[in-house]
Amino acid sequence: MKLATRKSAGVGVQRRLQMQSARTRAAALREFFPQVATLRFELRFEEPGGRPLSPQQHTLYPAARAFFRFACPCAECDGDFDLTTVVTTLVNDLSRPGRAVTGAAGGELRCEGWRARERATARPCTIELHYRLSVGATGSD
Repeated sequence: MKLATRKSAGVGVQRRLQMQSARTRAAALREFFPQVATLRFELRFEEPGGRPLSPQQHTLYPAARAFFRFACPCAECDGDFDLTTVVTTLVNDLSRPGRAVTGAAGGELRCEGWRARERATARPCTIELHYRLSVGATGSD
């Protein structure tokens, strides 16, 4: 009988497991931002000189986990795009007295991960994220 050998998990698998664990530990959106009814992320990825990548859309509601990191779409990359600061800044700016907690922001981020099938041949990732974040207030939807 041949025994199965354990292979180390690839970079993509390890990254997915780490992000799943972090998402599971995150508190509900309503705990951080009780005045927010929806957070909508529109994500468009580009690789200069590369093939087109599929856009993504995510809508979070109060019961969703307050986790705002999105994996780089390159399976070989160990990076992600963290929009936590963007979300926090936008919601805090919109939460000032006399302002409705609705609004939007957009921007760009570059992946800071490394592409590697093997560490010896690692190279920086070149994928860029163009994002748009929309916030809907409780009672405004």
